[in-house]
Amino acid sequence: MEHYTKRLLNPFNGTVQVIADTEIRALSFNARDWELQFRCDSLKGVRYARIGTWCRQTGFKPYPLPPDIDVAAVEIAHSKMLGALQNAPALLVQDDTYELWLLDQTQQLPLALLASCRRQDEMSAATVRALWKAVTSNQLQLANTPEEERRSAPPVSYRVEECVKSRAGQNPRAAWFQRLPDRSAYRVQSDVVLPDCLPAEHFPEFLLREDWKSATEQALCHRYLQRLSPRLLVLQHLSHAARDRLEQMACHHALDVADYFHLYPDIADQQRMTALRVEARLRSSLLPD
Repeated sequence: MEHYTKRLLNPFNGTVQVIADTEIRALSFNARDWELQFRCDSLKGVRYARIGTWCRQTGFKPYPLPPDIDVAAVEIAHSKMLGALQNAPALLVQDDTYELWLLDQTQQLPLALLASCRRQDEMSAATVRALWKAVTSNQLQLANTPEEERRSAPPVSYRVEECVKSRAGQNPRAAWFQRLPDRSAYRVQSDVVLPDCLPAEHFPEFLLREDWKSATEQALCHRYLQRLSPRLLVLQHLSHAARDRLEQMACHHALDVADYFHLYPDIADQQRMTALRVEARLRSSLLPD
């Protein structure tokens, strides 16, 4: 069985945990509730049939199986999977080290992360346009200010996308890199001239560059990342300084921190995060049933 965590990208929307072998896989977006899927091969290609759900509290709950599935094969595969789920660690290792980055037009350096994969042979399947997407303002509950509403400004996420699009230029380009344990990266594939290896500081830890020329762009980017911070804290390769800064950015979103907390691989300031979780419990107790 393979055990791994992969980032959900473009837009970044957290991670998915995967346990899989050649016949069956289990997927979870919260590391608690898992969906089991059985691999089916046919002349039309490969598909995965949903065969049930599993969580530690209630165990396995099967779905009705399609008539073309080999029931005996499913039972053998799902029995092995249930054992793997029972013994799996709380968080699986994030090892999608091949990364496709949109490049800054001027410097030709990483601007925003578009896609990732675990093996080099998966890069060709990740057909991604050189166009970065933000999580929508509605999904993030990221509202415009009253002054922005007065002048009918577009949503924050849309404006951040436009900033990135402008910085990437009229002929946007992207490049694949393989990240190393020290977070530097080798260039794997690119249609632009780049050094064979880039140091870690050229890769934004929050998956989007934060240095912008205008104060307006800088403020927009900060607002977006600040609202996204409870989700960004699930990333497994953040430096201590970056994690500490994200925790400070997340202090205005106690309820979201409480939702994602069990997915955080590390804590920079335990006292701060405990206080946020206490605040979330108090606020939740005041919400109507």
